[in-house]
Amino acid sequence: MAKAENGSKGVQARAAGYGLVLRGGFTVGPGDALPVCHSGEPAALLLLFGQAGSDIWAAFSHSAEYADGEADPLDRWSARVGKALAEELGGTACFPFEGPPWYPFGQWAQRAENLQPSPLGILMHPDHGLWHAYRFAIVLPADAELSRQWQHAEAEAEAEAEAEARRMPVAHACDDCAEKPCLHACPVGAFSDGNYDVVACAAYLRENHEAPCHQLGCLARAACPQAAEARYEPVHCRFHMEQFLLSLP
Repeated sequence: MAKAENGSKGVQARAAGYGLVLRGGFTVGPGDALPVCHSGEPAALLLLFGQAGSDIWAAFSHSAEYADGEADPLDRWSARVGKALAEELGGTACFPFEGPPWYPFGQWAQRAENLQPSPLGILMHPDHGLWHAYRFAIVLPADAELSRQWQHAEAEAEAEAEAEARRMPVAHACDDCAEKPCLHACPVGAFSDGNYDVVACAAYLRENHEAPCHQLGCLARAACPQAAEARYEPVHCRFHMEQFLLSLP
């Protein structure tokens, strides 16, 4: 895991202007298959950007993409913001909705932050619970100043993290959750540990337009007690459910 702070404050501030969070990053190693930067140089640093809670909602819901009635407004907003921020930083943006082939955002996320898969399949964050997502990544070449700063700070941060882990191993919320309410809240039992029955979920949603799922979002996700204060606002939940329904075949 790498969460180097040195040199990242300006990037954090830029991201916060869009309601986004710099979710961490890592120095690219020899075995990492990452996009080549627009400059033609290989990537040396990958930074992940995303949402935590509903901080993103104010910026996105006032955007042209949200208002124009066209398909995939959040992806289009993410593409515009990600490319603009990448240009500011001198890097190249890549997105989880680009593909195939698809970028391994889940692997990148677990490398950049202290995460583990929940029984629902969503990555559990120690502070944000299940209420977070990744919107894009930016890769930077070795000659970028931020790449040099990050690499130096990363070595120090990893040494500190290893020492802290030896003193006090990290406990994950799902490991200590005996009741697993997330697995019992779905009205059609669409979730079992690590599996999701999208067919059953979709059929229920199509046949029950007044179900709480439509207004409150996924009830299984909402049943998780971890970081309940970070839950998306109702209007934010409804937006994601509407987009999910539109995406179904």
